Amino acid sequence: MADIVDIAIPANAQAAAEALGLVVSRSVTDGARVRRIARDEAEIAIACLRDYGFAPRIVEVDMKKDPLARSGAPQAV
Repeated sequence: MADIVDIAIPANAQAAAEALGLVVSRSVTDGARVRRIARDEAEIAIACLRDYGFAPRIVEVDMKKDPLARSGAPQAV
């Protein structure tokens, strides 16, 4: 298990995620995601978003394929 993960969220959950203080990035290929967040914070955020009626999920960050994961770029928290 990785310590740093992404959260994939439905596009209509962006406002709710931002209300929780998360930084949401959107792209055509990946959709709406909260990038590079600690796993324990991601699990709390997912529980909160599910309480609002959304269906987010944790996506593992592939350290070999993700250039941001290797570069030590700051987290989106």
